[in-house]
Formats: sequence, structure tokens, C-alpha cells
Amino acid sequence: MVTGIIKNKVDKIWTDIWAGGITNPLTVIEQLTYLMFIRSLDEKELETEEFENMTGEKMDKIFPPSPAGQMMRWSRFKDRDPREIYDIISQRVFPAIKNFRHGHLPDFNEQGEMVEVPEEETGDENKTAFSRYMEDAMFLIPTPQVLQKIITGLEDLYEHDISDMDMQGDLYEYMLGKLATAGQNGQFRTPRHIIRMMVELLAPTPDDVICDIKTPRLIQLNYSSAVFVA
Repeated sequence: MVTGIIKNKVDKIWTDIWAGGITNPLTVIEQLTYLMFIRSLDEKELETEEFENMTGEKMDKIFPPSPAGQMMRWSRFKDRDPREIYDIISQRVFPAIKNFRHGHLPDFNEQGEMVEVPEEETGDENKTAFSRYMEDAMFLIPTPQVLQKIITGLEDLYEHDISDMDMQGDLYEYMLGKLATAGQNGQFRTPRHIIRMMVELLAPTPDDVICDIKTPRLIQLNYSSAVFVA
């Protein structure tokens, strides 16, 4: 069950993403889903390593054993400098998950070029569903600071509130419910870069009165703190 505490934490993450300029609720959920998937891969790897230590049996791994491959793991990059985290996810992790095949992530060579997972003779069907879904995926988190806030928020949720898969299902259900709420409340907010463009195009002065086309009211516009109501 998603409690008030969990809702508040999810809402905080959501607000941080909105403040960064991503205002479409579907895009917010999409970007959160990518990051949650990235974390889940490392969780699975940690479970595999624990099983190996207990049994002494070698297991199949998701991440390449190279330094570049190990740096793609959530537990290895989450506490780094925000700029490092952003570079690792945008340049390595995200391209890698788009090429996730046969349960393995691709490696990167010393030049930073991707080394794709070799095809298996009978493996075409194993990659099609995931590869097709991720083919057009885009990493849209705008800045290192916004990404760090999201990672910190998700880590807090997983460490203290999300204990099992059922809870993750409840979390997704709550986030999907925010889609309907956003539409009913008219909360599909105008992205900041669009707001800036509108101000630059109109070049308003303190004496101007601007009509909000979507609602029949006038807004007295102060040039120093221009506000456009979406």
C-alpha cells in the first residue's frame, strides 16, 4: 500500500523533474521507469554475487567485468559527483540498456566505443521485445543537478519504503493515477524554455496587459517576473 509518506516522496521527485523542465506526466513516468530499471539491474547483479559467494558456483552476469562495465552499476555511481553521474548514465548506461541482449549489457572499450553483445545462434527472439521497445528511447533528464535529486529520491524510496515487487506495483499505480489528476486539474505545465521563448518574442514591458488565451482572465505582467499560466 502506498502510504502518505511514500506519496510525499514520489511527489517531491515529480516536482524536481517538473522544475527541471519536463512537464509532460507521461515523460516523467517514462524517465523514472528507465532509472528504476537501471537500479533493478544492479540489484539483480548483487543477488547473483551473493549467491556466488554462498555456493562458490560461477553465475552468468549482467554487467561486463571491465572497469567501464562495472562503473555502469547503480551502486557504483550513485554517490559520485553529479556531473560524473550524468556523464555515466547519458553516455554509457542509457546507450547500454538500449542494446541489452540475452541478459547482458554491452561493454565499452578504452576509446569509449560500445562493444555490442555478440548475437547467439538462436537468440534473435530473446532480444526483439526489449530492443524494439527501447529503440527510440531518449534520456531527457536536463541537468546533472536534476538527475542527482531523482537518484537521491529513488534511493530513499527503495531503501526505506519499497520492500517487494507488490510495493513497486503500487508505486506504478500511484504514478499512473497522477496522469488523470494532472489532466483534471489542468496541470500540464508549460516548460521553462517555452516560457523564456514567449517572453523573448513578446518583449513585454511593465505597462503591458496580456490575455491568457486558455482562460478568460487578464494577467498584469511584471517584466521582472513574467508569468504565463498554462
